[in-house]
Amino acid sequence: MSDRDAEDGVGTEQVEDAVLEEGEGAEPEPEQEAIEEGEPSLEEVLAKVREEAAAHYDRYLRTAAELDNFRKRTARMRSEVREDTMRDMLLQIAPGLDNMRRALDQDTEDVKALKQGIELIYSQLNGALEGYGLKLIDAVDQTFDPNIHEAMVEVEDAERAPGTVIEEMEKGYTLNGKVVRPARVIVSKAPSEGE
Repeated sequence: MSDRDAEDGVGTEQVEDAVLEEGEGAEPEPEQEAIEEGEPSLEEVLAKVREEAAAHYDRYLRTAAELDNFRKRTARMRSEVREDTMRDMLLQIAPGLDNMRRALDQDTEDVKALKQGIELIYSQLNGALEGYGLKLIDAVDQTFDPNIHEAMVEVEDAERAPGTVIEEMEKGYTLNGKVVRPARVIVSKAPSEGE
């Protein structure tokens, strides 16, 4: 016993008893509280978390398989649509090809009749392609536009304003409003000073 305890008349045993009595009213430690209140143990929580992880992994595998199946199905559908479109287009073009074959099989010296036949075939093929959204780009006597025209040559021309399309070397086409092939053209430029 220390001198101070002796002075107060309190012994070590009395101090220990007082601490124990105070401890009875204090809160129990967290582990004891969890077990006493019926909460799951650490092993139970871990088992539940593992079960949830397995469920999430299973869901992930199923989603990945569904995505793979979707990709394959989409690729197959695109292929089928492409084949159907090509078949329809070829069926539209076939009569023009038949007429061209007939024109080539004709033994005639009549150039005018041959030209008319070729014009009919051209309009037939052009009409079939227009049905799929393919349109000719109007170029002659238009202002040169680099978005739809490709300048092959510049020619001095006093009659037209500089930058005007004089002649088409190759037709240009748009498909549903987008340029597929620009028109290849000859463009006018201002005459040189000497002329």
